[in-house]
Order: sequence, then C-alpha cells, then structure tokens
Amino acid sequence: MNESKRLITFIVLSGIILFGFNLIFPPSKSGKPSRQESPVSSSPAPAKTEAASPSSDRLKTSAPAQKTQEIRTIEEKLVAVETGLYTATFATIGATLKSFALKAYTDSFDKKSGDPIELIPNKASYTYLAFSIPGYDLENSAWDFTGRTEKDGETKLVFSSRIRQGVTAERTYTLRDDSYLISSDIKIINNSGVPAVFKDMAYSWGPNIHRLPADTLREKVGFFHYNRVYYPVLKNKSKHKEINLKIQEERITTLAEKPEWVVFKDMYFVTSFLFNALTDYKEIQIKETPGGFAFLTVNLKDVLIEPGASESFKIDSYIGPQEYKKLKKHGMQAAIDLGWIKFLGVWMFYGMDFLYSITNNYGVAIILLTILIRGLLWYPSQKSYKHMKETQKKMNVIKPRMETLKKIYKDDSKKMNEEMMKLYQEYKINPFGGCLPMLLQLPIFIALYQTLVSMVELKGASFAFWLKDLSIPDPLYILPFFMGTTMFIQTKMSQTMSPSPEAETQQKILLFGMPIFLTFLSFNWPSGLLLYWSVSNLLGILQQFFVNKSK
Repeated sequence: MNESKRLITFIVLSGIILFGFNLIFPPSKSGKPSRQESPVSSSPAPAKTEAASPSSDRLKTSAPAQKTQEIRTIEEKLVAVETGLYTATFATIGATLKSFALKAYTDSFDKKSGDPIELIPNKASYTYLAFSIPGYDLENSAWDFTGRTEKDGETKLVFSSRIRQGVTAERTYTLRDDSYLISSDIKIINNSGVPAVFKDMAYSWGPNIHRLPADTLREKVGFFHYNRVYYPVLKNKSKHKEINLKIQEERITTLAEKPEWVVFKDMYFVTSFLFNALTDYKEIQIKETPGGFAFLTVNLKDVLIEPGASESFKIDSYIGPQEYKKLKKHGMQAAIDLGWIKFLGVWMFYGMDFLYSITNNYGVAIILLTILIRGLLWYPSQKSYKHMKETQKKMNVIKPRMETLKKIYKDDSKKMNEEMMKLYQEYKINPFGGCLPMLLQLPIFIALYQTLVSMVELKGASFAFWLKDLSIPDPLYILPFFMGTTMFIQTKMSQTMSPSPEAETQQKILLFGMPIFLTFLSFNWPSGLLLYWSVSNLLGILQQFFVNKSK
C-alpha cells in the first residue's frame, strides 16, 4: 500500500473521530423511553385537595377541601442576599427565586467589563424553587417575609404563608457565603383542631437556566453551544438527555428510578437539584416544550398532619458554574461532559488546574500541558515518523516490481494483491506499522479537546495580547491561520520521497486540502483549543526536523 494513501486514510479517519465522535456516540434521545424513564401524558391530572377525616385511612378518603384561602394582592417585595460568589434575589410572591447573578462571570468577553451573568430568565410566567399545593395557589400568593439571620457565613431567610385557618407553611432558605449550594426547607404546621391532609404537593423549577442573547459570547462559539438535562440512572454511571430544540409538541418524562440529582446545564453553567435530603417523594418529572425549554417537577409524598404536629421537606440546589471540583463535592461531576474517555478528561483537568496554580495564566498552562503531553508521546511519535520514513524508502525500491505486477495481473486483482503481499513480506514492509503509535495519541487529544471546551474556568480567562477570553473564538482569526500554516509545514516536511504521479496528486490534496479545510472549520473553535493545537504543531515540526535530519 502506498505510504501517502496510508497517511491520507489515517488523516481522514482521525478527522472523523475528532470531529464526529459526538455524532457516533450521541446523547440519548428522548423519543423512545428506555427502562429508566417512562413518558406520561402531558395533560394535567385532576387537582387533589386537602381535607380532614378521623378514620385510619383518612389519607385515601379525604373529601374535597373548600378553596377559601384569602390571596393577598399586596405589592411584591424583593429580598436580596449578596454573598462572595453571587447575588440572589427572592420574591415574596410565591417565596420564589427571582434573580441569581454570578459575580465571577460576566456577559462580556472579559471579566473586567459587562454585567454579571444572570441565570434566571426574567419572565413573569416562570417560577423558580416554587412550592405548590393544588387548590391553594401558594406559588402565586403573597408570602410574609418574617426573618433574616446571618451567622458563621450563612444567611437564612424565612417566609410564611397561611394555607387555611390554623395551618401555615413556613419556608426557610439557607445561603452560604463560599458555596453555590442553596437549601430550601418547607415546614407545614397544623395548629388547627383537626388533622390536615395534603396531596400532590410539588417543588418546581422552570424552565432551564437562562440563555444569553445571540450577540453574546456563548452563542458565538457555534456548535459548542447547547442545553442538556443530566441525571444518574445506574450506580457510578450517568445518563444524559439532550433537549430537542426542534420539538414540536410538549413531552413529559417521568424518571422511573429516583435519582440522587438532576442537572439542567448549558455549556458552562448548571442548575442542579440534590435529593439526598429529600428522603421520600413520589416521582420526578421533566417536561420539555417547543423552543428547547425544560421544566422540573418533584412530586412530594401525600401527608396527614395531626393537630399540633408538622411535616417538613428539604431540597438542595446548586446554581452556578460547572466547576469540576465544586460539582464533585456534591457527587455531580458526571454532569460535566468529558466525552467518552472520561478518566483521561479528568486527568487533563487536574493537570490544567495544577499548572494554572503555578502560572496563574490559563494560556501558559495550556502551553505547558501541551509540552508535557508531547513529551510523553515523543517516543511513540518518533518511532512512527521513522517507520514511515523507512517504509517510504522501501516502497521506492520495490516500485518497479510493483508496476510490473500491475501490468501482469491487471485483469486479476485478487492475484495481484497476493503477489503484492508477498513482496511486502520479502522486504519486511508493514503498511500499518507507523499508524499504531499515531493512533495512540488520538484518545489523549480527544480528552484534552473535550476538557478545554467544557472548562468554565477558561471563560473570561485571558492569555496575552488580543486573546482576552480563551473560551471564545479568536476575534482576529490569527490562531486559525497560524494553526493551518503550521499543519501545512509539518505535512510538507513529512513528504520526503519522490512519489508516483498518482501519489503526488494525493499528497497535494493532503498537503493543501486538510490545512485549508481545518483552518476554516476552526473559525468558531475556542481559542484555548487552537492554542493547544498550534503549539502541538510547532513541537511536531521540531520533531519531524530531527527525524529528517537523521540518517
């Protein structure tokens, strides 16, 4: 087999693997339910209301309650809490989350300008961290803000609302100064003289997190922009479902197994719900609607509260950047998409994190990590380059005999291939011998690629000169052209022997076609990824220089 054909085949296969592995291993689609999830009807179930009964089966036979709660139409009040990481604003209407602005991240191309990223869509029809009881409209009613305490880096906000005569709901939010974790405690207190039964209570969040306007940085990253829902379905594993942005009708999915958490995410930020503190609930539903929106509902257990007693529910939420260490602290690291070679992606992340701790510059950290990776792969790469060079020399030696075989067996391709293989064996030519060491590099490249495009730490992280944000494309397109140029030089240096006319045409396609194709394809790639690839090409040129110089 001609060496240039092998090289072209390798490059094409590499391109398919590098830029198509998400198509080869796509996220689970939500069209057909699996054993882990069961779609249910999107039509709402009849509302079940609260009543009291002295019998032992009061929970099952309660009579419909009178919906006589007075809904106070007072003006909505806002309660803001500022921590070291974010500013959260709660509304007295529904005692829900109204705003969540991150301090460390802005909607501009650098961290020094722009407004803090707001993760809550500003629409009146959306409710976040809402608590509801059918028939009582608590999510739209006015709650009383009854207290605020600050102690040991924690802030507690307390809201209360009367459900009916003698029965109240008390809601406590706990926010931490050094954490994105928010705890929400609901306590229903029965101070009436009769038992109280409540059914179909629920927590809700929706839709997913706020997407920035089209002219801001996440939309500029092209195909790297996405929204997804993640939830674990098996021990030590995770299953993720991509929100279908083209869905035409509403769809509701009920999670068959009770997960430990559910995550709504986009490229860099997440909203997650942890159910370790919520020990008993009925089910979790995820509703998808046209436009790529997803809503979460946690249906709580039915309760019977005796006079003088209370019932409590607690749910934790993580709202913020998808930083690996922070998510791992809460057991949600699987929500970060590190590709199908996760363990390598984790190593890449820790390597990047360590180098950043030394250099305090992610651009320098990427360069150093590239040098380390190329250093580890120096020997297999060297062996591959040398093998390709030696094979090309041998192919030129046997070229006349190959041409003769083609003429003799021009009408018998099977016989010609057999004779070609004998010729290869005689000269100890292994056409694929140089490919294996090169293929060993692909998993490392893919892992680093996936790590770089998933690291929220790169957002707003500058390198030098015009590169103010390594998470977005190069605004001046210098890196794409530099990457393409260095790829051209490296390919040119590897073509050392005089090829046949057919091989010469193929080599020209390889020499000019691939760099041009990848240059234009990389216009929307994050500059951090292009920085890695460009430095890797430079090191490859250096290595190829020594190979060509050796005898």
